Amino acid sequence: MQSRMAVLIALVFALTVAGCGGDHARVNQTGLDAYRAGEYEKARGAFTLAIEYEPKMGNYYYNLGMAEQALGNLDRALADYGLAVKLAPSIVAAYQAMAQCYIEKGQPDVALEALVTGARANPYTADPYINVAAFHLARGDLDSAKLWLAKATEAEPQSARAHYQYGLLLARTGEHAKAVEEFQKSLEIDPVQPEVSAKLTELAPTGRQLPEPKPQP
Repeated sequence: MQSRMAVLIALVFALTVAGCGGDHARVNQTGLDAYRAGEYEKARGAFTLAIEYEPKMGNYYYNLGMAEQALGNLDRALADYGLAVKLAPSIVAAYQAMAQCYIEKGQPDVALEALVTGARANPYTADPYINVAAFHLARGDLDSAKLWLAKATEAEPQSARAHYQYGLLLARTGEHAKAVEEFQKSLEIDPVQPEVSAKLTELAPTGRQLPEPKPQP
């Protein structure tokens, strides 16, 4: 296996010959392509190089963290994710990845803290709240999950996903009327959701009219 420095040197040479030079976006894309191909060492080298070219791009640190995590280097990954959210607090996936690292390290309480931090850093985005809810669901804490899904719909009222996820949990806990309301809200936002329509048809009382599909722009 090539060392980290050897991979980086090889990438610098290859990208320079190819004319990439200081084009950090193209170097980052090389890393993404390598990551998707399962070539994590190569991906790590490319992301490292992209950061050298442009050290203020939070998503590059996130990508590097993903490569490190795939290689089993959890502490390095956590350091990279920390830099990613410091530069770009809106990278919700970075908080989720941090939580996964902490879970792998056997620190679920710290994982939850990371997810909650993501929600606090993005108070008007549903996804980080949904991530906290998913954490509680995985541990069988339905009440806490329900609370966070309700917060998700409040944080981003136009999130079809938030209303759908909230509706699913309400249906699971027997609150069918409320679940129907959430499914309807989800469809009003995005009418093309066959799975939501199916759930709504399953739960809606006989004779209740489903929302009319809205024309698409």
